[in-house]
Amino acid sequence: MSPDSRPSTDRTRRQLLSGGGAALAVSLSTLTAGCLSSLPPLGGDQRYGRVGVPPAGDPGYRKWLPAPSSVDSSADPYHFAALGSTALRPEAPEKFVSYQAHARAALDYFGIGFENYDRLVASNFGTVVEASYDRAAVTRTVADTRYERDGDYRGYATFVRSDVPRRVAIGDDAIVWTSAYQHDAPNLEALVDAGAGERQRYHEANAAFDRLTAAAGSNPYLGVNTGVRDPTDRPVLLADAIRFDDDTAYQVVHYHYADGRAPTSAALEAALREDDYRFVDGADEFDVRVDGRVATVETQVPLRSGRELAPEYDLPQVTWGATYDPEADAVTFRHEAGESVPADRLYYDLDRPSAPGKIETRDLWTGTREVAAGAETTVDLSDDPEATGVSLVYSTGGVGFHVLFGRDVRGGTDG
Repeated sequence: MSPDSRPSTDRTRRQLLSGGGAALAVSLSTLTAGCLSSLPPLGGDQRYGRVGVPPAGDPGYRKWLPAPSSVDSSADPYHFAALGSTALRPEAPEKFVSYQAHARAALDYFGIGFENYDRLVASNFGTVVEASYDRAAVTRTVADTRYERDGDYRGYATFVRSDVPRRVAIGDDAIVWTSAYQHDAPNLEALVDAGAGERQRYHEANAAFDRLTAAAGSNPYLGVNTGVRDPTDRPVLLADAIRFDDDTAYQVVHYHYADGRAPTSAALEAALREDDYRFVDGADEFDVRVDGRVATVETQVPLRSGRELAPEYDLPQVTWGATYDPEADAVTFRHEAGESVPADRLYYDLDRPSAPGKIETRDLWTGTREVAAGAETTVDLSDDPEATGVSLVYSTGGVGFHVLFGRDVRGGTDG
């Protein structure tokens, strides 16, 4: 078995569309840079003092993070997000709710239910789901779609599909999934090897990454990016975490200064007043500390008890299929597994090189109220000779939307 092939392509438009037109960037690299709200810079209203943050857990997610030097493809910057909790928490800050929703919609459906995962780790190389499940039932769920059995690897049953290149490996307590549409450098073997301790992990190869992730620990949400700059414009490795207690959410941001030039606490506090880094909505009290090469910023906000999940974050988890018939010049979308979706929420949008910023949503499923497993519909492209791809779009109400899936055509590359 060879590592996943990843077409070279610019995904900028699809990443933008996946944000549903809102001020939410959903590429993993942007998520972990923290730009997840429309808040202005903090300004001069924030207060500084001690914030009593609950401790983090052990960073067990690191077992699934192969060292960049151990793979052939580029992983610069290296970024990942880890969810230590996938149960819905609509009362949590938008940053947490948003990442949960987009991670859920990005994944194929494996018959478990997103809220039942014990841990999710999504990186440049793929997504790993840790959970307790019936392995035979998960295998049947995948086999009943257009995934095809591809053998075994280190005790995992592997499946592959080529419409939009994806692979999945099913083990006893972990599922490893890669997608050319969702991941920068998909590599199923690298993830399985790292999880088994048969490939060097990043924290074992890089002291800065080791210290940063040890400081961050495990959290309900953690995003890490090795290619960003701090509020004082120094290059850093960044870890951004959210934790909870009974009635409060805490955001903990660590900056690791690999060159050793950490700012003073006073300099970082001053820079935070002007920086455009987005802290959780409502944060106005901060604890800033510098310890050697690691600076830490902590803040807290009350949980919004009684709040319901906003429509823009109520996204379905479905295994979608899409095939292109060049003779008919048509794309067929299929719902293969997962949740039923209201038909009036599903549209399609065409990618056109001559109008890269233009977004049109067109009715897709007609004559039915619900789109469930087994349903399919066809998009005729014969009247759109410019189109290079078709995206499946989910309406979240009003002008809001989210791109669920896409298929390139006429010589385009999926991704």
